[in-house]
Amino acid sequence: MKYPFEPKSTSYIEPGHFWSIPLSNGNYACGVIVAKLSGIHDNKVSTRTFPGALIDWSGDQPPTEDDIRNSEILKIGEAHLKAISTTGGKIWGKSSFSFLSESPRVKTDDMVTMGYSVLNNLADKKYAKNS
Repeated sequence: MKYPFEPKSTSYIEPGHFWSIPLSNGNYACGVIVAKLSGIHDNKVSTRTFPGALIDWSGDQPPTEDDIRNSEILKIGEAHLKAISTTGGKIWGKSSFSFLSESPRVKTDDMVTMGYSVLNNLADKKYAKNS
């Protein structure tokens, strides 16, 4: 797989893929794909949404695997692929985290659904507005 890339469906994303979240101050935060989503009743994989997490990292360049190693989750929820594409982010690589699901699929029954800009707004508030 060639990085960076902008996913068009969940077919090519995997747990551990991380993406850049451009901030208003020119820096970046980082999101991580936690798993793929399966429907509650039909067990089909969602083609557009996934469990995504904002991790506790910010830098002046897009994230690298070394940069984000050992980062903690700040927020997790069901995200849409547009949470990556509409903010100008791209998938930059794949890393392993202790919080990743052991199963590549998770059910959606308890997951909070987030709008396209939720992770971006949270990251901007934490890293750009207070700098």
